[in-house]
Amino acid sequence: MKIISFFNSDYNFSATLAKICNLESDELLFVTNIESLGKDNFRDEGIVIIDIDDYRESIDEIALSIKSKITYPIYGLVNKMDIEIQKRAITIGFDAIMT
Repeated sequence: MKIISFFNSDYNFSATLAKICNLESDELLFVTNIESLGKDNFRDEGIVIIDIDDYRESIDEIALSIKSKITYPIYGLVNKMDIEIQKRAITIGFDAIMT
C-alpha cells in the first residue's frame, strides 16, 4: 500500500508513521508539492493523509488538487477536533478526520 503524507510540522507523527510503514512493507511518500503526484504510478492501493493544521488556509485547494490527480481516500489529521473544520473537510471530499 502507498501512503502519501502532507506534513510540515508534526515530526513525531511522521516518524511513527515511517516506522509502521517499514514494519508492514508499505511505501511512504512525504510530499510537499502536489505536482509531484502526477509523476508516480498510483494504480496500487493507497491513502493520502494531510495534516489539516499545517494547511488550514489552503486545505480546499490542496484536497481538490489531490483528487484531480489520484483517487485514493483522503484522511485529515488535526490536533483538536473542530466541528467547523470537520464539516469543511467532509464537504471538500475528505473521507475521514482523525485527531
